[in-house]
Amino acid sequence: MHQIAGYAITPNKPEDRAAMVERLRREQWLVLDTCQRLEAFGVGEPPFEVDDRWSKSEAFERLVRIATGLESRILGELEVLGQVRSAYKQFHAACQNASSDPSSETATANMVALDRMFQDVLALARKARKESGIDQNLTSLSGLASREMLERVPEGAPIAVIGSGTLASSVIRYLGKRGKSPVRVAGRCPDKALQLALEAGGFGGGLDELAHLLEGVHGVITATAAPHPVLYIAHLADADHRLHVIDLGVPPDCCDETIAHARVDYVSLQDIEAKSETNLIDRQRAAERARALIRAHMAKTSF
Repeated sequence: MHQIAGYAITPNKPEDRAAMVERLRREQWLVLDTCQRLEAFGVGEPPFEVDDRWSKSEAFERLVRIATGLESRILGELEVLGQVRSAYKQFHAACQNASSDPSSETATANMVALDRMFQDVLALARKARKESGIDQNLTSLSGLASREMLERVPEGAPIAVIGSGTLASSVIRYLGKRGKSPVRVAGRCPDKALQLALEAGGFGGGLDELAHLLEGVHGVITATAAPHPVLYIAHLADADHRLHVIDLGVPPDCCDETIAHARVDYVSLQDIEAKSETNLIDRQRAAERARALIRAHMAKTSF
């Protein structure tokens, strides 16, 4: 079996990336193509200039670290594991296609070896994640705020999001994917608010419709960049139950009267940031456990 290696590749032009990925996959390279990286793993040399190279055990360890989330901007993120699995499925399909060609016996043998190695990569990454707990505690503000809200409101109760920027968009998508609550969105731009709401199976409108959008909701997450409050007592006039409010605005999106309202359970940005910092420390400790587990595996494995 020829030596299996990994390579980091940077396209000369961003517009060249798609064609490069297509060629690498066509030539039976295992390709990780994400916003953070373009890396190819296989036998021989890739048909493009490379920035970095990992051989034998280095390539294996590199893939495990990526799949475990140790090379991600957000330690332990789950999304990268899905990306790695997707790369594996695409490569596995290429292996099956190549195995039907009798003229490619040597190439097929090497691809089968890489296929086997990748299965071992996924197995070790799953073990490292499970035993270290690296992906157990959220660190993103949007994820923490959304999960906090879902834990506070009755299942299926409506939730409103005020804002349509990057942070608010992440909150809306989290609620849409992981919650069962209808999502209402209010934003400075009504069309964008409506578009985001539809993605989460809800409805939206402008800030001038805020009082109407808040009718019957049990929770509100605010995430605007407005220089002044956007949530006032007048917006809550019809509330006949406790209202959970998580304020991610800078400065705060809630006026003082709203924060102090007897029926409002208020959670500030500082409260969410404190949880994020605590969870980040926990993730860093978990990352050390994951690294130690991977190192221990590498020390007793021959390549």
